[in-house]
Amino acid sequence: MREQLELLIELQKTESEAARILARKRELPVRINGREEEFQACCAAVEKEREKLEALRKSRREKDAHLQKAQETLKRSRERLFEVKTNKEYQSILKEIETLEEKNSRMEDEIISLLDELDQLEASVKKKEEELNGDRLSYEGEKERMEKELGALGGELEICLSKSADLKKTIPAEILRKYEQIKNTGRGVAVVPVWKEVCDGCHMSIPPQLYNELQKFQALITCPNCSRIIYWENRNA
Repeated sequence: MREQLELLIELQKTESEAARILARKRELPVRINGREEEFQACCAAVEKEREKLEALRKSRREKDAHLQKAQETLKRSRERLFEVKTNKEYQSILKEIETLEEKNSRMEDEIISLLDELDQLEASVKKKEEELNGDRLSYEGEKERMEKELGALGGELEICLSKSADLKKTIPAEILRKYEQIKNTGRGVAVVPVWKEVCDGCHMSIPPQLYNELQKFQALITCPNCSRIIYWENRNA
């Protein structure tokens, strides 16, 4: 019976490993997709900053062009002062020049403010692009590792399934049926050790007489509390 128990324990370990591999095979694609979405969100955020920067640069070019045009208009107005023949025309042009100068001054202030904003945004975009490049390397490395692991899991699962099938062939049908029944009741683990009269499955004490019987390995015994198959494990060894 010791041999049968050892086969059941090995079967359970193999099936548990297969279950772990299956869970990992389901988890990895989700993690890969999640990491990709996270990286794409970072790319989109940086691209949004780039668009904002380009919009500011365009605004600056437009304001520079407007200012240049306004300065040319101001220059022509000043030149007209030497052509006027009446005091009324002279005063009118002076007023026009004053208005143009005020307008140009406001425009120059706006351009200076815009240049400060551009400097700050350019520095911010540069920093975020550097961070994005670092994140890209991290993302690509993580993705490569996860994809490599995912590819290897198929082979590992095949080995576990093949080993499980071989083990089942060596276990008597009645014992295997009992093992499957216990496993399928929702407990997950069908075979558990007992040490110092305590079942590792339900953490409840078993009767001393039953504990003594376990140590003889002469029969397949189940826990009176959780109904799992139990065996004595010498943890002093």
